[in-house]
Amino acid sequence: MFDYRRYSAAESAELANTSFGLAVFGQLQPIYESQIGSLAKALGQAMPPGVTANQINVALPAGWSDVGPAALGLGPDAVDRDGYYIIESPLTGRTYSGAQAKVYEERDAHGQVTRLSVTFAGTNSPVDLADYTQLNSGEIAPNMNPLLTAVRDYALGNGLTADDVIVTGYSLGAAYTNVMAKYANTLAGGFFADSNYIAHAVPYTYEGDDRVLNIGYENDVVHRTAGDFDSLGEAVQASSGMMGQDYALKSSTDNLILFGDDYANPAWPYGPFALYNIPGGWAAHVAGLTTDAVARITQSAFYGETARDSLVIVSNLTGATRGVTWVEDVQRPSDRHDHVGDSAFLIGSQYGDRLRGNVGNDYIDAMAGDDTIRPGDGQNRIEGGSGTDTLEVSGTMRDWSVSRLADGTTAFFSTSYGLDIVSGVEQVTFLDAGLVGQGRSYAIESDRLEDLTWNGSLAFLDQDVAYTPAWQGTAGNDTLTGSRVFGLAGNDVLTGTRSSDLLSGGAGDDRLDGRGGNDAIYGGEGNDVLTGGGGRDLLNGGLGDDLFVVDARQSGRVTIEDFRLSDVEQDRIRIVGSTIRSDAELRRHGEQTADGLLLHLGASDLLIEHATWSTLTPGTVSFG
Repeated sequence: MFDYRRYSAAESAELANTSFGLAVFGQLQPIYESQIGSLAKALGQAMPPGVTANQINVALPAGWSDVGPAALGLGPDAVDRDGYYIIESPLTGRTYSGAQAKVYEERDAHGQVTRLSVTFAGTNSPVDLADYTQLNSGEIAPNMNPLLTAVRDYALGNGLTADDVIVTGYSLGAAYTNVMAKYANTLAGGFFADSNYIAHAVPYTYEGDDRVLNIGYENDVVHRTAGDFDSLGEAVQASSGMMGQDYALKSSTDNLILFGDDYANPAWPYGPFALYNIPGGWAAHVAGLTTDAVARITQSAFYGETARDSLVIVSNLTGATRGVTWVEDVQRPSDRHDHVGDSAFLIGSQYGDRLRGNVGNDYIDAMAGDDTIRPGDGQNRIEGGSGTDTLEVSGTMRDWSVSRLADGTTAFFSTSYGLDIVSGVEQVTFLDAGLVGQGRSYAIESDRLEDLTWNGSLAFLDQDVAYTPAWQGTAGNDTLTGSRVFGLAGNDVLTGTRSSDLLSGGAGDDRLDGRGGNDAIYGGEGNDVLTGGGGRDLLNGGLGDDLFVVDARQSGRVTIEDFRLSDVEQDRIRIVGSTIRSDAELRRHGEQTADGLLLHLGASDLLIEHATWSTLTPGTVSFG
């Protein structure tokens, strides 16, 4: 999600976390000669664990420290009484607490300077408000030159290049980061053109040159509110008076949600999602200063599967609501594109969370604590993390079959509710009533599901469940055939039988063909090819750009469950064995239903769930 320029995923994650620590410390330490950051940290440490959303820790990242004006060859008047470097505003001049920046350096164990940071301060006084009016047009950029020239010379004197400089900030400071990036080819002789620009909770974005990574939350009214327009007037006009926007911008995280107590309330944001609605729209902006959400995202077991615009929902509930509130994808005014039902990543906290999926293919990482996890329909991947975690699934035990896989995961499959691949979870509860298994809970053991209904002298009444055998692949590329097949890792070729089959590709670019019968085919992660036809087949590609092949000569009905559910996927459909040869002709053989698009292809029908005709853009469907 935070991949940046040429850096690896691990290096990009480090930049995201380090820049966040610098930006927050630079924002809160100090304000009007008060050590706000230190006070917030002390308050957080004084509270019992679990009261707040996470342990508050406002501090410079390890190894980093201030660089004073003397080191940069500047006079004492270069900084204000709070220790911030003064950047002259084109509107308010050198007014105290106006445009400000900090310069930090990182040193290694030998005392050598290894990296520098220019960290712009965000709004910390009413004086700053005037400068919001010139962010889009960038008048302040030339006034950054005196400080940036001094930083450039200090970097060169310590053997550093532009690549060793992190430019960052929070809120208004994030906007200044984007302004500097926009004019980096000319500022300080162009030295900072190749520096690293990581901004947090940004109101204004610069979209050129792939130069900036803007990290922020969809439910923060400030994040992206001014878009990437060239003037404030254009931004105001586009947002109908600076209402909160859900702009799709390539430099920013567009679907990241900080799920706090406020967001959980169905009445949120208690009025318009707008800049002037401070109690509603600004909650995530303020909470963003002390949350460890960025760190938890990068530490998630599924971080490698995320992309810049993945739907990621991070628990930020307090102890007052955490035990009774589901963290889930819900419809809120901040979501103008209605991603409810899309594939989502749900991330828990170090405490006991309640995490609930939707109809998409969800990735749920509960992390620490004793968590309750309730997946939705579809193809889901669940990691319980540390603690004693409970998986809650719909139906009774009779609705499910369970297999233990060679990679240590456990596969729960139901023709009614989908496929859940689970690890790090200790218990499972089947929620629905029935003659057998009403509210029954089991411990997930290595060789069985251990019935927890009875103990002691009545343990003989236990109805333990044996795992269902399955054909399984390896970490390499496998070719497998069977009625219940798990490819696991690698680029696998999986083939079903003429009866009803379950095929699961797992990670890798897999090819899965159900053949005859009523098949359930799940691609997993990767760019998969799924072939259905003959019987009633369900195809679910999972994450990746998948190709769904439908043989219209085979009688039956094929259902594609997850066609382009995520913003980051470019799935395609190929129809073979049909007389239909064009998109226009396809429209004459289809109808919009409540479940999606139903296409009559000949002997076979194709249902594309959740889709409309607008989903099938040119080139989406091919004919063979």
